[in-house]
Amino acid sequence: MYWLLTRGRFPYLALLLMVTGIMAHFAIGVATERSNASMTAEDAAMAADYAEFRKHFGNDDILLLAVTFPGPLENGLHLLAELTGKVERMEGVARVMSLSNALQLVHGPAGAESRPLLLPQPLTDADPARQLAASLDANPDLTGLLVSADRRTAGLVIEIEDLPGDDLYRHELIGRLRQLGAETGGAELHLTGVSVQKNDVAHFVQRDQRVLIPLVLLAMVLLLALFYHRWSGVLLPLAVIAVSLTWTLGLFALTGHSLNTITSLLGPVVMVLSVSTSVHLYSGWQQQGSSRGLGLSVLLAEVQPLFLPCFYTALTTALGLISLTVSDIPAVRQFGLFAAAGVMIAFAVSITLVPVGLSFLPAPVPPPSATGESRLGRLLQWTASLTVERPVAVLAVALALSLFAAGGLGRIRNNTDLVRFLKSDAPLHRDTLFIDQHLGGVNPVDFTLSRRDGRPLTTLEDQRRLVAFVAAAEAHPEVARAFSLIPLLTSLNRAEFGLANLALPESEEDLLYLFDLLEAAPEQELLGKLLSRDLTRTRISIGLRAVGTAEAARLLEALDRDAARTLGEGYRLVPTGGFYQVTRDSNRLVTSLGKSFALSLALVMGAIGLLFRSLKLTLVALVPNLIPLVWSGGVMGYAGIDLSTGTAMIAAVVIGLAVDDTIHYLARYRRERHRTPAEAIHATTAGTGRALVISSVVLVLGFWTGCFGSFKPTVYFSLLTGLTMIGALVNDLLVLPACLLLTGRWLPKGAA
Repeated sequence: MYWLLTRGRFPYLALLLMVTGIMAHFAIGVATERSNASMTAEDAAMAADYAEFRKHFGNDDILLLAVTFPGPLENGLHLLAELTGKVERMEGVARVMSLSNALQLVHGPAGAESRPLLLPQPLTDADPARQLAASLDANPDLTGLLVSADRRTAGLVIEIEDLPGDDLYRHELIGRLRQLGAETGGAELHLTGVSVQKNDVAHFVQRDQRVLIPLVLLAMVLLLALFYHRWSGVLLPLAVIAVSLTWTLGLFALTGHSLNTITSLLGPVVMVLSVSTSVHLYSGWQQQGSSRGLGLSVLLAEVQPLFLPCFYTALTTALGLISLTVSDIPAVRQFGLFAAAGVMIAFAVSITLVPVGLSFLPAPVPPPSATGESRLGRLLQWTASLTVERPVAVLAVALALSLFAAGGLGRIRNNTDLVRFLKSDAPLHRDTLFIDQHLGGVNPVDFTLSRRDGRPLTTLEDQRRLVAFVAAAEAHPEVARAFSLIPLLTSLNRAEFGLANLALPESEEDLLYLFDLLEAAPEQELLGKLLSRDLTRTRISIGLRAVGTAEAARLLEALDRDAARTLGEGYRLVPTGGFYQVTRDSNRLVTSLGKSFALSLALVMGAIGLLFRSLKLTLVALVPNLIPLVWSGGVMGYAGIDLSTGTAMIAAVVIGLAVDDTIHYLARYRRERHRTPAEAIHATTAGTGRALVISSVVLVLGFWTGCFGSFKPTVYFSLLTGLTMIGALVNDLLVLPACLLLTGRWLPKGAA
């Protein structure tokens, strides 16, 4: 350090500037993930099931476009046909199905014939409303997909081409589809689908980067200026923030990662976490220099005693973040790993750049006796007196609040709802709920049904069991519609044999004949969406309403019971698809949270034990760090905030952050062990309390800038992390010294 502060200053600054410039090149080019693949847990079995599904039934990337006309539907059929044609011609569209091009099976001279749905039936009927009603009544399976129950809204089912390696064509296609709204002549358009969700998430991630990072920077500048009243107190921490952020994002981009809903927090979080060491070093420099004069010896005297506490606070924060790497979700692992790297980079930069910067400055004047600072000093003295005079009362109040908060823990549920994670004015939120209300089935869960003996599904018993399962599924209120092979078979049976009603054949021979007709039908590509070529697998697509994964998980359990009852042991029903995986991932959150928190707690407490070499002092330190987590958990439960990918990270992250103040307090308290316990509490609270308050306020307001984010989990993560840090500060200034006083009789001398 002596060499660095003398002859090494300019070489150090030159090297720092050069490396930062290189990293800035990569940081500026950090990409945004459009596939949202890193938000999906890695599960080999589920991936294999999905690959098998796509092998037999092809691409399942579907968009739903709803068109609501100002007048009766029959008056807008020409516009519907025009829209359908425009969408069919768009690049990236594989197929479009709407009322204007839908086919129906009718009885003809040679049996079943395929005809356009909107061909007048009968031809002599000149009433378009009656013609449309007759066609839709004859094909009830189209209601809820291509037309709403009130017949005021029409739907376009758009199948997107599968173009591996091209991440932009979906984005461009969705943009063109949304532009159609200006060409509809008064009709109202709404668009949703998995690809729309991914596209809009990528857009909001980019938006949050543009908004949150400047907001965090502005908050840092204002707070540092407010507390220090010196340009050096602003510029030095900002320099640390800039270098730490640039290096972290540079490493993130250099290793081939892209930003998503979770890692979009990386920039703001690293900026906030980069301040702590700078604040403690600068505050100590102000106090030491103003009382003893300034020189190299003063800088060295300040850096040396703070090095170990600052290193351990950075280490414990990094360990808390590293615990997230046990998650099954790649995005969470990436966030934990690179945020931890950013914290350690910030420590290395702070412990070198801040002393080097201070070495160029003249002696500091004593801290100004401004109103804000004098109030802070009086507040710290009051907290010290309160803990010294009434330690039992302090702990009793903390315990009572914890018991009350614990009552809210049982109310927390794990639930992921990407649509409702967005704000109500977001197009995806608005459009999805509209389509859910008028058409339904915005969250599709696909199933593959097969016989365990591998034989084709061509018997009446197979189809009757399928009918029973579909009926049981549609009986659940969360299910808007269920599509399977049954409507096709019943329509073909009615058309082929001239029947009046939709029904399955009554004989095995007639059913096999229908399968022969299907194998000879010209629309094999469409048929392949429902039935495999070897007839051994069929697809069941169950459209769920706009529910979260909590409701979906309960429904999937109910469907599993329905399958056992209606299908029996001779059949295999395999769920798959994007929404199913999101539901499964949400259910894993509790397990993942438990593992991350347990690992974080073990690592952080182990680091404290290594620093202070006292098991009893480590246990004392545990108390003021667990209480804030219980309080925040109670807030989540009572406020109805769901446990999701974002909020599940709070406990593991905060335990590493909350312990920072504890380490600084205990380190200063140990330096005051020559005093009586009461005097040591007063001296420690007065000596380190100011830096603790400043760093905590900076952390809290820095995190709270995330409340301006686009995603509710981001907002909740930011809000609750900030609240937890407030709770941690209160506990470190009140509960921790109370515990030290009450346990002072049995703490070893070396620990105190």
